[in-house]
Amino acid sequence: MADSTKVIKSVNYNQHAIIRDIIELHNNGKPFDCDITYSIGNFYGNFKRTIQEKQNDGSIIEKQEEFEIPQPKYKFDVDPQVEGVEKIDPWGPIPLPDNSIDSMMVDLPFVIGPRDCASMINKKEGSNVIGKRFSSYYPRHEMFESYEHWLKESYRVLKPGGVLVWKSQPVISGGINLMTSYYSCRVAEDLGFYIKDEFVLVAKQRLISGKVKNQMHSRRYHSFFHVFVKDDPKRDKTNYWKREFMEKNKEIAIKTPITDADMK
Repeated sequence: MADSTKVIKSVNYNQHAIIRDIIELHNNGKPFDCDITYSIGNFYGNFKRTIQEKQNDGSIIEKQEEFEIPQPKYKFDVDPQVEGVEKIDPWGPIPLPDNSIDSMMVDLPFVIGPRDCASMINKKEGSNVIGKRFSSYYPRHEMFESYEHWLKESYRVLKPGGVLVWKSQPVISGGINLMTSYYSCRVAEDLGFYIKDEFVLVAKQRLISGKVKNQMHSRRYHSFFHVFVKDDPKRDKTNYWKREFMEKNKEIAIKTPITDADMK
């Protein structure tokens, strides 16, 4: 039986460990070419993670492992915070040619709220902490339009076989559950991406708004890193979002045997 301590797992408390695992598993160990949501570069640098190591006697010990996530070649953001980051328009193109890069990272905002409301523009400590820290969309449909726009742009600039790492989080807004992660997957599939993998980042704590008096949904303590691959042939076998595709190919799918290669 394989050593489970060396298996890359789908769930982690450490987002940098997830990014490292994605680089190793899906990007041939290479740095990402581009990040269009660079901010201050929190994803990149030198980090530590706790790993388990199996001993000769079968016991398992924990130790700290150091690793590096290299800087991307192209750094963009709609509101650059540090030098070396190029400003882009929130509804404009990524300033790269079509089919020009092999990999990229995207981590869009997930907060719903007017950007000019009093709690966003005042300087009161503790006021609208989440919105001020992560920026916001308003009204709700703006977030979905933004996600679709940047998925389209990501597809455009990636080479065939290129990897897009897409971080997202389900959102509760006005008592409505907005499953933005699954919406992103559906849009990505329709564009031509293959949803190759999914990693779940679990938070040990969250910022809690004092305005919430009656809880209606579970508080989100997780977010996703999805790995999308442009024009991967495997997409043709998993295009389950489109009903017309399912109906058209149902008979073919039933008659097509599953091979060992399909299981890899």
